[in-house]
Amino acid sequence: MKLNDNKLPIDLDFFQKIIGNDVEFEKELFEIFVDNSKFNISKMENALISKDSNVWYMGAHALKGSSASIGAFHLSQLLEIAQKNADVEIEEKQKIFEKVKEEFSNVENFISERMKNINSHT
Repeated sequence: MKLNDNKLPIDLDFFQKIIGNDVEFEKELFEIFVDNSKFNISKMENALISKDSNVWYMGAHALKGSSASIGAFHLSQLLEIAQKNADVEIEEKQKIFEKVKEEFSNVENFISERMKNINSHT
């Protein structure tokens, strides 16, 4: 897995290689990512409450892949940790989940700012 050397929540060099200069595709991809991420984070949160390790694993797995596909490598790495720790005690899972939520918030804020900048130039 590639590390994000520039410390931004999303590796834009990686992302640009995928989408090129297609601004509409970028907007659509980010919108789908955010919606699906919120769904999977909710799934993970519900899995914490219900103590369902399988649902936790599946939510982390789905979000890990989509995060990596847009270049959100730090979030993807945290989700890999979450996935590998599906069977740990609830307190440990809660700590992992808080880190995932925090990093997702960073990614979501980054996407929001990027969309504002793109919209102001179109």
